[in-house]
Amino acid sequence: MIKSSDTEFHRFDPSDRLWTETTYLAFNVPEAALHGTLYVLARPNMGVAMSSVVIARGVRRRPHEVDFCDPQIHLPCPESYARFTLANGLSVEAESLTDWRFAYEHKLKACSFELSLRGMHHPFDPTDPRENPAAAKASQVSDPRVGDAWSHGHFDLKGRIRGALTLRGQRYEVHCYEGMDRSWGPRNETPDRATAYISVNCGEDMSMWLTMTLDVSPDGHARYEKLNSGFIVEHGVVTPVVAATVEATTVDMLAISDRILAVDARGRSHEFLGAAIGTRPMGSINPSIAAFVSLMRYQYAGRVGHGGHGKLFGLNYLAQRLARSDA
Repeated sequence: MIKSSDTEFHRFDPSDRLWTETTYLAFNVPEAALHGTLYVLARPNMGVAMSSVVIARGVRRRPHEVDFCDPQIHLPCPESYARFTLANGLSVEAESLTDWRFAYEHKLKACSFELSLRGMHHPFDPTDPRENPAAAKASQVSDPRVGDAWSHGHFDLKGRIRGALTLRGQRYEVHCYEGMDRSWGPRNETPDRATAYISVNCGEDMSMWLTMTLDVSPDGHARYEKLNSGFIVEHGVVTPVVAATVEATTVDMLAISDRILAVDARGRSHEFLGAAIGTRPMGSINPSIAAFVSLMRYQYAGRVGHGGHGKLFGLNYLAQRLARSDA
């Protein structure tokens, strides 16, 4: 169960150099096929923080085509994790567990934004079997593909995001439904991770979040194997997802279309059909992870929504399956 104190740094062993706390936000402007993320990773015992802001418009298949990327490492770690400003110009403020503010100004003035998120529900705890039935099964078997991000402390929050973004002189009004997360605990950053996250947002009456483990065949086809966690939010009411299947068409690992079938804890089945309106092969500042992110337009029971379809792979995991041998 997530507590109000979980916006702040948590108690940790001061000798554990791997203790890590992260904050992630996704947002979009669908009419401009624009999608962005901000990410902060702090290692308080080492006194450093890392941060990235990434924004893309339309289809971008190569990293150098992405419209804006500001990855910063070795920033001074803030004293408070609930309210701080980093040396790269990014500010984060938790007014409460469900009310957040984010601001950013690029040092070279290429990008700036002011965004507020108003959560639609109490943050979801995927590590608590009372909230996530899959957590009880996951505790019995350790899967290195899950990684450390969901293995210790973590919460996910869906909400309405409002504000404004200026990108290379062009201003965009931001009014979307999306989400954020927080993680904390020791993080080894081992490169064997293989997970997908899928976010569907159709307003107050329907939002969904899924994380799945992935496998990759030698020809580069990604298969969505097992549900790690998931939930549905309907007018503030959270219902866990207990089973899910995902089929996706991809180009260069980027999802172009998908079909999601999810069964919730009330026994209801939900089908979501997605088509990409934007893509980018870039995620956080972590060099051991390859990220492939798509902005999707979703259809669900006569409604239209938007959200992100992302895949995160450790480079070692991909190399074991895709590296070519000259022998």
